Amino acid sequence: MDMNFDLNLLKNKNILITGASNGIGKSLSENLSKYGANVIMLSRNENALDAIYDSLKEKYKTDPCILKCDLENVDDKKSQEIANIISKNYQNLDSVIHNAAILEKMSDIESFDLQTWNKVMSVNLTSAFILSKYLIPLMKSSITPRIIFTTSSVGKKAKAFWGAYSVSKAGVNALSNILNDELESISNIKIFNFDPKATQTNMRALAYPAEDPSTIKNPDQLINYYLWMLSEKSSSSMERYIEFGQEI
Repeated sequence: MDMNFDLNLLKNKNILITGASNGIGKSLSENLSKYGANVIMLSRNENALDAIYDSLKEKYKTDPCILKCDLENVDDKKSQEIANIISKNYQNLDSVIHNAAILEKMSDIESFDLQTWNKVMSVNLTSAFILSKYLIPLMKSSITPRIIFTTSSVGKKAKAFWGAYSVSKAGVNALSNILNDELESISNIKIFNFDPKATQTNMRALAYPAEDPSTIKNPDQLINYYLWMLSEKSSSSMERYIEFGQEI
């Protein structure tokens, strides 16, 4: 997809990104700031966020924010705390990008331990539910509010050894469909599921250790899809499930 976007496209838009300290999340933090967004970066790695924050302030003069949070343990209290911090620092919230996810292990179901299963579900699915619950009220005054869930092909068609990750992404697909159905007639919040396909990330390296990373795209090559979803350009689209490589 080759689209030209004005560098002021996201000026003064407040966008929360989970898993913002590395991989696709880090790329989004940098690239959305380039287009004027105030990125609210959520991750458990505060040191990494500090470095990104300093870089964004220096390069783009936007108003970023750091939220340290371990999504494995996020609950009602922490979600309300996050919503309160955003309300205190910004007039509203324009978009949420549920990007954070973990794979942990490739294993057959018989060998999959419950502790790892619960951890993957908490980070990949439960956190998206509880954060959406508390953040949606902050989005109601936005002109182009968006919630973008990051999905995967193994969420649509499960495969052997993908275990909890595959099930969590199927759950993310269901959650996004439920939210879309609930909000479509009462809100202008638009819901997208985005499958970035094969991308250079730590998770990809864990899943495909023999793969040469130079043969697949880097996270920066995803940006046009996110810019389209976050902009007015997507407002009239009926597409809800977007894949990298798709014409939109």
